[in-house]
Amino acid sequence: MAAPAQPKKIVAPTVSQINAEFVTQLACKYWAPHIKKKSPFDIKVIEDIYEKEIVKSRFAIRKIMLLEFSQYLENYLWMNYSPEVSSKAYLMSICCMVNEKFRENVPAWETFKKKPDHFPFFFKCILKAALAETDGEFSLHEQTVLLLFLDHCFNSLEVDLIRSQVQQLISLPMWMGLQPARLELELKKTPKLRKFWNLIKKNDEKMDPEAREQAYQERRFLSQLIQKFISVLKSVPLSEPVTMDKVHYCERFIELMIDLEALLPTRRWFNTILDDSHLLVHCYLSNLVHREEDGHLFSQLLDMLKFYTGFEINDQTGNALTENEMTTIHYDRITSLQRAAFAHFPELYDFALSNVAEVDTRGSLVKLFGPLSSNTLHQVASYLCLLPTLPKTEDTTFDKEFLLELLVSRHERRISQIQQLNQMPLYPTEKIIWDENIVPTEYYSGEGCLALPKLNLQFLTLHDYLLRNFNLFRLESTYEIRQDIEDSVSRMKPWQSEYGGVVFGGWARMAQPIVAFTVVEVAKPNIGENWPTRVRADVTINLNVRDHIKDEWEGLRKHDVCFLITVRPTKPYGTKFDRRRPFIEQVGLVYVRGCEIQGMLDDKGRVIEDGPEPRPNLRGESRTFRVFLDPNQYQQDMTNTIQNGAEDVYETFNIIMRRKPKENNFKALNQLFEKIMALDIDERHLLRLGHGEEELETEKDFSRYGRVNYVLARRIELLEEVKRLQKSLGVPGDASYTCETAGYFFLYQVMSRWEEYISKVKNKGNTSPDVTEVSTFFPFHEYFANAPQPIFKGRSYEEDMEIAEGCFRHIKKIFTQLEEFRASELLRSGLDRSKYLLVKEAKIIAMTCTHAALKRHDLVKLGFKYDNILMEEAAQILEIETFIPLLLQNPQDGFSRLKRWIMIGDHHQLPPVIKNMAFQKYSNMEQSLFTRFVRIGVPTVDLDAQGRARASLCNLYNWRYKKLGNLPHVQLLPEFSTANAGLLYDFQLINVEDFQGVGESEPNPYFYQNLGEAEYVVALFMYMCLLGYPADKISILTTYNGQKHLIRDIINRRCGSNPLIGRPNKVTTVDRFQGQQNDYILLSLVRTRAVGHLRDVRRLVVAMSRARLGLYIFARVSLFQNCFELTPAFSQLTARPLHLHIIPTEPFPTCRKNGERPSHEVQVIKNMPQMANFVYNMYMHLIQTSHHYHQTLLQLPPAMVEESEEVQSQETEMETEEEGMPTQADIPCLTDASVSHELLASQTEATPGEMEATPGRAGTGSSPEATSAVSEVTAAAAGPEAVPTEAGTQQDATSAPETK
Repeated sequence: MAAPAQPKKIVAPTVSQINAEFVTQLACKYWAPHIKKKSPFDIKVIEDIYEKEIVKSRFAIRKIMLLEFSQYLENYLWMNYSPEVSSKAYLMSICCMVNEKFRENVPAWETFKKKPDHFPFFFKCILKAALAETDGEFSLHEQTVLLLFLDHCFNSLEVDLIRSQVQQLISLPMWMGLQPARLELELKKTPKLRKFWNLIKKNDEKMDPEAREQAYQERRFLSQLIQKFISVLKSVPLSEPVTMDKVHYCERFIELMIDLEALLPTRRWFNTILDDSHLLVHCYLSNLVHREEDGHLFSQLLDMLKFYTGFEINDQTGNALTENEMTTIHYDRITSLQRAAFAHFPELYDFALSNVAEVDTRGSLVKLFGPLSSNTLHQVASYLCLLPTLPKTEDTTFDKEFLLELLVSRHERRISQIQQLNQMPLYPTEKIIWDENIVPTEYYSGEGCLALPKLNLQFLTLHDYLLRNFNLFRLESTYEIRQDIEDSVSRMKPWQSEYGGVVFGGWARMAQPIVAFTVVEVAKPNIGENWPTRVRADVTINLNVRDHIKDEWEGLRKHDVCFLITVRPTKPYGTKFDRRRPFIEQVGLVYVRGCEIQGMLDDKGRVIEDGPEPRPNLRGESRTFRVFLDPNQYQQDMTNTIQNGAEDVYETFNIIMRRKPKENNFKALNQLFEKIMALDIDERHLLRLGHGEEELETEKDFSRYGRVNYVLARRIELLEEVKRLQKSLGVPGDASYTCETAGYFFLYQVMSRWEEYISKVKNKGNTSPDVTEVSTFFPFHEYFANAPQPIFKGRSYEEDMEIAEGCFRHIKKIFTQLEEFRASELLRSGLDRSKYLLVKEAKIIAMTCTHAALKRHDLVKLGFKYDNILMEEAAQILEIETFIPLLLQNPQDGFSRLKRWIMIGDHHQLPPVIKNMAFQKYSNMEQSLFTRFVRIGVPTVDLDAQGRARASLCNLYNWRYKKLGNLPHVQLLPEFSTANAGLLYDFQLINVEDFQGVGESEPNPYFYQNLGEAEYVVALFMYMCLLGYPADKISILTTYNGQKHLIRDIINRRCGSNPLIGRPNKVTTVDRFQGQQNDYILLSLVRTRAVGHLRDVRRLVVAMSRARLGLYIFARVSLFQNCFELTPAFSQLTARPLHLHIIPTEPFPTCRKNGERPSHEVQVIKNMPQMANFVYNMYMHLIQTSHHYHQTLLQLPPAMVEESEEVQSQETEMETEEEGMPTQADIPCLTDASVSHELLASQTEATPGEMEATPGRAGTGSSPEATSAVSEVTAAAAGPEAVPTEAGTQQDATSAPETK
């Protein structure tokens, strides 16, 4: 199997390149937002830009990116558009900008909504241009751009402005494009449509001729567009060279047809038009389909279109059709054809009198209709209203191949969608995993279309919705599987041995060579199915590896997924693997099949079950796993082997690969669960399922087996209480032996005494009750002897009776709980007890959606029941994952017992994490169900007041919310009103220029780093800690994984182990920090060439809203301030100075109020090296001062020293740091980044001579000359290894694009 060529990555231009561009010069003259005096509008500017920058570069994305980012659309194109200046260049420029916004996944229609007056005229011009001749004014490439623009319009029906224009193209009047006989047939099927049609005709008669002609053009637009496409398609030759413009036009057109068919509002009337045009027949008979390379994507798109044209739905009502209804439609079509054949075509009598099931296969239909002439076939089709009537004196103009395919494809039997789904293999194979059209690489640029479903605003039926999500979820997993396979197999270094076999020259943690593989069970199929119900196999491997890796393999759980791989390398031993070359041909990969772990086998060949009992210790290194194979895939492979003589795939496997457990963000769920734990809820009703239980900040075990142990321990405690109660009452026997005996004791001994007591002390008629009787007759005095005495106060009858009843409630609660625990005595195994606890005892159960998916079958089988679902962080859950928790119980009487579903989330913050950019951008897979509900207008309860951050910080992001104010305590509490010590502002944007000529770097794809920003951030962190800020109150965030690793490296080498400074609370990415907060946030935006994924406003909102008291952002200001989407936040940030303003003599904490001018001197830091020098000198001063104080302390009398020891613990702890302190002559003078790196060592016994460092290399791979003054800042913290490593560059080398 040939590996696809690696697509090229689009390289964003640098800021210097941007500034040198012709476009940028024009922007600064005509439309740049920061320019106050702009030149007047000139139409020639638009013409020149379109011809010289767009057309001349063949619509290069780089050029269009520059234009769109410069706010060309917002500030020049649409602002000045009118019918008088409209031109081809103007129309195309606007379309290019809108398409680019969709490619970048940023809002596209906001500008048009602000000035909607000319949009109808503009849209009509687009329609006219889309129908123009390809060899005329508009080229085919330009018309492809127009098709993409129209596709975006049809997918934006939630925008009123767009919907008002699009509706005119897809409403009932568009049936004007049908042939008359077909129109009459459709109106006859639905009588009420005829009334509407007559009304439309009457309204048309009232219109003036010009308006009526315009309306007719709009109604026939899609019909005419289809005919134009067919003409382009027919011009594609079979084998001669073809321009890619034609291919791309055809692909985009089919994409447009799929999107129209996949939305109910557009499909309702259009599906009939599409069917009447016989587009699918033309496409399947076209030359493009038969061009193996050029037509591959076109064929895949065509299959998707065929699926949607025959979708099981009533186009008019929108109701899903059942299997019986689809069968009825099929039979009606066949019988209509049989009636026509019987009445008019004697040569088809055999067909007319045959059983439907006998003649509805493709082979039967071709056999029956193939011998007929073209004219006869045309006449048959015309009787069915598929083609116009053929005059008797004329011959048909259609090819016989077309006519035959038209009749056969329309009447052949189709497999139902549910059957297709049930027959689909669960795991991807090698054919899917490396198909770039459906599983693109991380380099997907958004230019071309893909054979992927889209998660649009609407869908056809629930089945369609779930199927789209399932397919995308499956393909997203496939992308991750591909990465894992390529990483593991290449690490194993498979080479061809001298005898032609396979030898592995390396090893991989996640993969092992297979010693033996045996299929041990193939169960019989269920009735009506042709695939086995179950296929199991045994896989034996040799775990001659380190103990912790061996534990990982032995720790594989039930339902964990592994992959069986066959490699047949052709490269000789010792051949080096090149990751830049295609993977498959290098390793000789042949087959990939998925499997699911059932369990590891013990010495006797039995599956070791999961449970509370410890696993048996197995001898030796050989381990055998029992796995479930995919029955559908097994059936397909065996059929291929038997029918085609192919080799048996299951005799070839030589590698098994496991995968890392799916990463889950437990934090939000655990925080919620911990808050519930703090409430007055009996903890026996709380249960936490899944791996996240281990992360709970509590010593109690809330897992299933932990709760079982709690119940058993609690049972013993309660029985001890029963024993004490029995003794206090003087009752003989052993009532506390079991829960059952305790129940009898309560019924016959406790209740009888209580009832007797009540009868003695209750109010008797008119006599006033005696308060002393309440205490005198109370039967449980001895039992409550350990309670505060006296129990009864004797002040009033009512008070004492309330106390007595409270005591009895306490006793009754003991026996009530024991009755609930009684099942734990009857159920002997821990597994059975845990199941009972889950189903009967637990009232509040917390789990992730992933765990719900893994355990759904088990939960349903147990009879799990629930009435309410609360979903936290619902806007961060994939749509398909959102549905699974709703389906964890069986319906009752055909209805779900679920009564309430509460979704809590914020669609203004980050969506679900999608690693593959193609699925994220092209398919909109990142849209959560929560976001979908908000988009379609489902009522929401919105947060209208925040209590996390200062009001000034809240202003950076509250513009994204309807009405987000501040709670009173944000204005009143001292922590919010007090200034940040040592810093002039509570938030500030700090401009960071290139450091030694380098801004952002990219050692691996999408692994962005910026050394200057990283050093600056760490320097500010150290400065704050030296002032007295607690390190755990500071978090460092960044927008890319590469920068995260770089900052961690710098912290590890500079200050991580220094008690004077320490480590920040977190160093992580913005995406990972969603849902968390800290007092002070230092944020690095990294990019200097292009804004990157921060342009997604949702990520900006998360970044700006993590800080409570202080936010300090390090970025290239000239890049980010020009980004239109970020303007509301960056306009506030740039209103303050762009150089860091510090107050070094103001210690933490300060009494200065926020916003007040400080009494201390303010110092302005202009660049990173200056900050580095400053912090270094500050640190050295602190060290020397501390050392001097320590020497003074040693000269004090012993008594004074003893008195001072507790107060000055920090200074005495510094004693070990001062031992190796050099003299002042040993300390270098820091003037720039090229000074000596002779540093002092405080954490080790190293001498100054051992302290040479080559800073500036942390994770960048740069030369030693790329040094940073910050390296010298913390000489005392650095130790002898104060050399930033390059480890950070490789840790996430395969991380997803713009990784969260």
